[in-house]
Amino acid sequence: MSLRFGLRMLGLYLDKIERAFLIDPGDLVEAYHDRAADCIETGRYNEAISLCTKLAERSPGDAEAHYKLGVAYMGNSLLEDAVDSFRKVTKLDPKRAGAYFRLGILYDKSGDIESSIASYKKAVKLDSERADFHYMLGLVQDKKGDHKQAIEAFSKAIEIAPEEAKYHYRLGLVYDGQGEREKAVAAFKKAVEAEEAEEQQ
Repeated sequence: MSLRFGLRMLGLYLDKIERAFLIDPGDLVEAYHDRAADCIETGRYNEAISLCTKLAERSPGDAEAHYKLGVAYMGNSLLEDAVDSFRKVTKLDPKRAGAYFRLGILYDKSGDIESSIASYKKAVKLDSERADFHYMLGLVQDKKGDHKQAIEAFSKAIEIAPEEAKYHYRLGLVYDGQGEREKAVAAFKKAVEAEEAEEQQ
């Protein structure tokens, strides 16, 4: 029996088990978390929202429940609800870099560039070794017109993950937009090299 199938089967009985007091409360919470994670992974966002809502009601201080709830809301394009969930996470667990990162994405989607940049910067401060954090920060900085800061962000992303072609490509675009042709060409060449290396693997 696969783990995923086992989690789904367990899910069929969670509510009955809870009512019958046949499982330790801590184990029940863990089971709900596992099932919610499986639902998110397989795109069953409505089910994940239902499970995480129950978890949050049972334990309002459960930052992980609110985080998963935010992810599920994002999956269903319920952006305002997702923002509310991730804001709760940042209050419950201020060092949760992923919550700030996702807030950055959501603020950008809503057109709030300043809040997006601020959120990405918090994510970067909390986890400076995540190349994607720097990359997404660079995107919104470039969108705002802060090209120098965008170049710094993309360069940092490349330093951490030089094998990512899109990081080089976006850096090249910024350089090209700033009239720095030689730097742009060098970045585009590295993007091609990274892409070719990826295809050969």
